[in-house]
Amino acid sequence: MKVKEVKGSICVVPSIEASAVYAGLTKKKLDVGLIYSKKPTVSAAVFTKNAIKAAPVIYDMALMKKLPDIRAVVVNSGNANACNSNGSEAVDAIVTKTAEKLGILKEQVFVASTGIIGEDLPYDKIVSALDNLTFTLSHNASGFAEAIMTTDTFKKEYALDCSFYGKQFHIGGVAKGAGMIHPNMATMLAFITTDINITHDMLDRALREAVNKSFNRISVDGDTSTNDTVFIMSTNEAPNEKIENENEIYRFFTDQLTQLCNNLAKMIVKDGEGATKITEVVVVGAFSKKDAELIARSIANSLLVKTAIFGEDPNWGRIVDAIGYSQAYFSINRMKVFIGDTLVFAYGRRADFDKTKVEAYMKNNEIKILVDLGIGVCTYNMWFSDLSYDYVKINAEYHT
Repeated sequence: MKVKEVKGSICVVPSIEASAVYAGLTKKKLDVGLIYSKKPTVSAAVFTKNAIKAAPVIYDMALMKKLPDIRAVVVNSGNANACNSNGSEAVDAIVTKTAEKLGILKEQVFVASTGIIGEDLPYDKIVSALDNLTFTLSHNASGFAEAIMTTDTFKKEYALDCSFYGKQFHIGGVAKGAGMIHPNMATMLAFITTDINITHDMLDRALREAVNKSFNRISVDGDTSTNDTVFIMSTNEAPNEKIENENEIYRFFTDQLTQLCNNLAKMIVKDGEGATKITEVVVVGAFSKKDAELIARSIANSLLVKTAIFGEDPNWGRIVDAIGYSQAYFSINRMKVFIGDTLVFAYGRRADFDKTKVEAYMKNNEIKILVDLGIGVCTYNMWFSDLSYDYVKINAEYHT
């Protein structure tokens, strides 16, 4: 079994093509992207947990219940197509025109949007751009990765070339996200392609496991968007015997899919609006997995912890405070907290540690916090960004 990181993003899959154009939805960048599969596909998706959902999410959720052969994905930035007066009208126009231009069925088109909430989507600009989008399809995903960006400062792409006992398959992904990032579908869009030979049910199961171990474990600011979507499609072109149950190759594929999602998720945290550092919090020794998760999320979402990380201050008191209000089960008399490899809190009181050493560690771009509850065997981890002056500035000027 071999795994190698390669270039190509979503176009690492032979039958997948992509394109992007400037349609005038943003000021000066590519803002509409298209993914197209020349082969039939099976697909799966997970969506935002926000009760208020954008028109594309409402459409896609209904679409995916039909187990469609998705052949095209159209994504725009600059406008979320949410809480406006023409959301469903815009989706229908885009889907209809895309199907017409590609010679496919409307039920084979998936849509997504990201950007400002509440403004009508000038979908005529997207419809007009479809001529160029379909004409310029190629085996290059770089433009698509740019087209889905909003306040992102860099493209988020990753691809793997995998071999399972001589049976080769590929997985490629692209994502966007920098603000409104919160676990339980982090605020983001992600599109993943593969050619693994697999049934819909097993692809859906693999995606949900991968998302729960990656995108659902990141935090920037605690906001959950109206548009969150993670979508995967497989062309089923790989030479492996079709995956129909949780066998050895399914486990191998799911592990690699999780690796891909983890890498994209970490890129999102690193690109958090105004972020200067990324921190991993690991909780071990919990009585239950729920307790471990509650504590990890409490620390990752604490504004005081985030600002301490930004200020390079080893303020273990803020970490302990976040544990205290997490509503998890723990005993302060059995708990230990580490910043990096330094024990800073143990059994109910401050540990005797070299503050100068920990302050020096806090200057790193990547920080690790370990909480050992000492009462069980369950663990949970998350990644989160710090909270800087620039975050406030960016979000005072840009609204998504």
